[in-house]
Amino acid sequence: MRTYFGHARAVHRVCEQLLEEIPAAWSSLYRQFQQWRSRLSNADFSVVDGLIYLQQPNALHDPEMLLRTFHFMATHGLRLSTTTEYRIEQVLPSLAATPPRGAELWLYLGEILTQPHAADALRAMHALKLLTLLLPELKAIDALVVRDYYHRFTVDEHSFVAIESLHRLRQSEAEWDQRYAELFDELERPELLYLALLLHDIGKGASNANHVDASLQIAQSCMNRLDLDPSERETILFLIGNHLEISATLRRDIFDPDAIRGFAEKMETPERLKMLTLLTYADIKAVNPDALTPWKAENVFQLYIAAFNFLNHNVDQRLHGDIEDDHLAQIRALVPTAGKKLKTFLEGLPKRYLTTYSATDVLAHVEMAGRLGNDPIQLLLERGRHWFELTLLTNDRPALFASVAGVLAAWGMNIVKANAFSNQAGTVVDTFYFTDRFRTLELNLQEWERFKRSIVSVLLGEGDLDRMLRDRLRAEKPGTTKVKVDTQVDFDDACSARSTLVQVIAQDRLGLLHGIGSTLAQENCNIEIALIDTEGQMAIDVFYLTSNGQKLRPEQQQRIKAALLESLQPD
Repeated sequence: MRTYFGHARAVHRVCEQLLEEIPAAWSSLYRQFQQWRSRLSNADFSVVDGLIYLQQPNALHDPEMLLRTFHFMATHGLRLSTTTEYRIEQVLPSLAATPPRGAELWLYLGEILTQPHAADALRAMHALKLLTLLLPELKAIDALVVRDYYHRFTVDEHSFVAIESLHRLRQSEAEWDQRYAELFDELERPELLYLALLLHDIGKGASNANHVDASLQIAQSCMNRLDLDPSERETILFLIGNHLEISATLRRDIFDPDAIRGFAEKMETPERLKMLTLLTYADIKAVNPDALTPWKAENVFQLYIAAFNFLNHNVDQRLHGDIEDDHLAQIRALVPTAGKKLKTFLEGLPKRYLTTYSATDVLAHVEMAGRLGNDPIQLLLERGRHWFELTLLTNDRPALFASVAGVLAAWGMNIVKANAFSNQAGTVVDTFYFTDRFRTLELNLQEWERFKRSIVSVLLGEGDLDRMLRDRLRAEKPGTTKVKVDTQVDFDDACSARSTLVQVIAQDRLGLLHGIGSTLAQENCNIEIALIDTEGQMAIDVFYLTSNGQKLRPEQQQRIKAALLESLQPD
């Protein structure tokens, strides 16, 4: 595959050069635009039809002039003419004998990285072999393919796309892009972030199984070449060493103060937190066009806000109690007469419940709980900005999570997160957050009631969930498995004060959550929180579990692991 991509790039470049020689049938408006761009010509460069020509070709023997050429390209979004590319290739052998390095190289590279069209300039430098001449360490990821059908681009192109994603923030009208653009504008040294993005996956070309450790090692060599000062090195090594940290933290309960504290303490400063948040945003977005879902974009930003508040001493264990008191005050202010019902409902619910739901949501839950005597299953279906929210209130029963997850799968819904709470009276409050893959609910309002009736029917034992799942499986006709994912089950007792965490990595397939939930129910486990993630054909699901109100015993963990590994074996 690496050879293929290398040849494909060469063919693409030759085709562009040939097209350059063909007179284009431009519209008058486009011609006016190109003539306007010609005004960018100066003493060093001539701009003709959007292409850069050299006023003094022999000047390229000066490394400074060579780097200024790409700075000019990165600033104005122009292309190099075939003639200019040829001139650059001609001087590369002499440049290779004594390549520029040190502070001078970093000065120009840093300026190129911060220009709006930096990614195009880097691609041009890479195609001409100049980038790997200046930073030979990048050769290891040249046209390197990650074989998982989740990463759309080669490793080198992934880094360029990540840099491009940050530069495009200001032009985007998307809500989340605008928030990240505001965050980017607060950075003191954006060039360090861009350099970290360029180098963050450089270790994937090494034989080391842990690409993060390899990237840190190789980045040291690059920084020696650029003669970065100690503080710059520390920042870049921090970003590379922790570039998977936010994604890992999002597979934990980000409403848990201990989880926020642990994450924020790793960040150390608000500036590093901002840079890592933006690096994570760009890194995920550059994996493939669908990798950064609105749900992930919001969760990354929520984690940033929580950690930023902690670092600024706005949130700590003492204030956490104050926040709960504020929530209760807001609830009582909305309905002054709800005091007794509210107290009864909240009895036995974990503190996290009040930080998860707004005052309005809590009151809605109290009202739903009051109707359980007449209707034992209360459902509230709402549409959010990017997903649907289904809240279920009922009396606790075995396999509740598994049953609802199964119905959602049978309807073609994609669960992204679930919260599960129960109070002292045994009333369960479960909320499922899901996307509507086939826009069934979005385009057919009349289907909302049928959807809710099917859930009620299954929970009452009247509906045939197995048949519903079989029908969905026939309708979807699953394709062939492109990448085999080995099932992994890992437990962690240290992440939560009251729950045992289990992470399940498995081949993604229809009804996976239903199967996991059923196995956990058979082992007498209560699911407190479920965090769902999918990378290509690999599902990464995390559950916070209790059994009889306690953490799972070691022997119980072993039994559950064996049961999950057996039940999740491919058919």
